[in-house]
Amino acid sequence: MGNRYLVVSDLHLVDVEQHEDGWKSYKEARYHFDEELDQLVDSFVDEAAGGDRLTLILNGDIVDFDMVTAVPDDPPWDVSRHERKVGLDPTEAKSIWKLERVLDDHPQFITTLTRFMAAGHRIVYVMGNHDREFHFQGVQDRLISAIEARAAELEISLARGAIEFEPWFYYVPGEIYVEHGHQYDHYTSFRYQLHPVIDEGGEQSLALPMGNLSNRVLMSRMGYFNPHTGGFILNLFHYAWHWMKFYALSRRTLVLPWFFGSLWVVFRLLHMKKLLRHPPPEHLERLREVGRSFDLSADEVTALGQLQRTPITQRLFRILHEFWIDRVIVALIMTGSTITLALVPIPLWIKLMVPLSSFPLLYLIYEWLTKGENIFVIETELPQRARALARVLPSRLVVLGHTHVPRQLPLSRETDYIDTGTWAPIWPATEGERGKLSPGYRNYLIASFQRKHVSYRLGSWME
Repeated sequence: MGNRYLVVSDLHLVDVEQHEDGWKSYKEARYHFDEELDQLVDSFVDEAAGGDRLTLILNGDIVDFDMVTAVPDDPPWDVSRHERKVGLDPTEAKSIWKLERVLDDHPQFITTLTRFMAAGHRIVYVMGNHDREFHFQGVQDRLISAIEARAAELEISLARGAIEFEPWFYYVPGEIYVEHGHQYDHYTSFRYQLHPVIDEGGEQSLALPMGNLSNRVLMSRMGYFNPHTGGFILNLFHYAWHWMKFYALSRRTLVLPWFFGSLWVVFRLLHMKKLLRHPPPEHLERLREVGRSFDLSADEVTALGQLQRTPITQRLFRILHEFWIDRVIVALIMTGSTITLALVPIPLWIKLMVPLSSFPLLYLIYEWLTKGENIFVIETELPQRARALARVLPSRLVVLGHTHVPRQLPLSRETDYIDTGTWAPIWPATEGERGKLSPGYRNYLIASFQRKHVSYRLGSWME
């Protein structure tokens, strides 16, 4: 008799969209994996020995609220013009509607959770950055009510408290530490993870980090990029080729959504930075609650929090650089200087040579001087964070997700690090053709702790 865990992360369940030109092809129904996930859970249960305690850990980004851009036909609340373009704001009521929209397109997912719970097993939902809407009690209740309704349809009973939501991590001393991992990425870390909201007009709304806002406002309107890969990080020439390949002969547009969307995100981040200047009392109280729930000391909770990255919101230049706004400013300065040179009475060769030679050289120097970390840095940093986590809370396995890169690494004689990859559809670089898309890696971790014997495997539920 022992503990067995099945851990999956980064499912990125979204509502279905179908477009003939391949727009947002990552949301097409043909890339659903609900049946395969159900088979995996069944296999996990069948392999268990009698008396084993089984836990399914959904380790973040299970539902992707950021990619749901639909709005109701007859909304019971005000919907702004901006929301009709990029999706509903992350308030409790609107997040409940988004969850319902996703669950309507994934009925098998609810059936899988229901059958697992009805068999007497437990589910732990660890929140990620794309499903942080589960911070709202109403969103949690809506998922639970969907499971209860399915149980009633199947005429099976559920044990009370068989599903729990963890806003930070899940920990069993000496066995396993599970966290999504977005707090170690300054593009996706929340300023106050346990109270990630701001008050606007008397209503609480999630204080989304830059990565989430970019997905909602930019990626949702640049549908030939896949938000589940890093293929949208390109240089100037590749962006030009991407435009020629997908937009030049179509009625869709790229430049305006990027430009105005980038400005909106920057101003939104600055607005939230001002509102999040001081830690809210709720955050401090929830830190104490985490300590009590896992029987941790205040020093241990503090040490865990110190490992997290400060959001990029604190670095204005890096924000401008990520959205290419600084390069636009540089280009405007160079254009203005070229016009000025053309108007002043100097030799023609100077008017030609300075723009053609000096300006490109200065631009390359600027790019070199301002080159910093990008979204791929987190892939190299997570093993170091995992090792530090194991020093604070001794664990045989430290399990993180977020990067979409499946891997397992020994960190010491006693601790291994596991990244549980992704189930979201992916494609290489900027290949947006529908035939190029592949159905993710569909990774999972099964870990078994039988007294002093530990075994685990990182697998892929693919043919």
